[in-house]
Amino acid sequence: MAGDRHDHGTRRQRFFARWYPSSGQRFEDAGQSALRERHLARARGRTLDLGTGNGFSVPHHPTTVTDLVMLEPNPRLRADLQRVTSRIRAPRWEIVDGDAAALPFADATFDTVAASLLFCSLPAPEVALAEAHRVLRPGGELLFHEHVRGTGVHRVLHEVITPVQRLVADGCHPNRDFLGLLERSSFRLVDVERLPMPGTPTGLVPLVVGAAARD
Repeated sequence: MAGDRHDHGTRRQRFFARWYPSSGQRFEDAGQSALRERHLARARGRTLDLGTGNGFSVPHHPTTVTDLVMLEPNPRLRADLQRVTSRIRAPRWEIVDGDAAALPFADATFDTVAASLLFCSLPAPEVALAEAHRVLRPGGELLFHEHVRGTGVHRVLHEVITPVQRLVADGCHPNRDFLGLLERSSFRLVDVERLPMPGTPTGLVPLVVGAAARD
């Protein structure tokens, strides 16, 4: 298991780590947990979980995962993650500090890359997609579960609140078009489901959940 850095993160990271686990748990209880279970059912082999956070995804990686690598740059959330490792079903696992836009892994290292509610907050999501593609083996899949900008009045609302959301939620962009980024990447879209985030009014926080392949 990788050692944690002896730092406390940026002020923004510390603020986010204070409120996200308790706030996020309400959405998990409202149905997000079941959605994660379905989203991760395709994971297999050596799997990289990007932005694992405090570990909401940890118990949902199936037994077909033989090695689980959890990448989390926020030191406070990495500390939280250490407390839920007993729920990991993979026989081998490690927690890694790193940047999704500069992954510390060789080419073609993983069978699966998983990301949940991550790409909204990355400064360079297109670079992170290229990195995910690079570290996947041919035939491997990116499993995504992302909130995206809405349509109509919700799209206007997402544009308006994005500057504030970026400040309070560690860079989160409610107005990000993840599918557009994916379609412009080297991935091939395999399937996608569009649905509202559990626990929110319909249309307010749209999700896209699915898989994309490296050919």
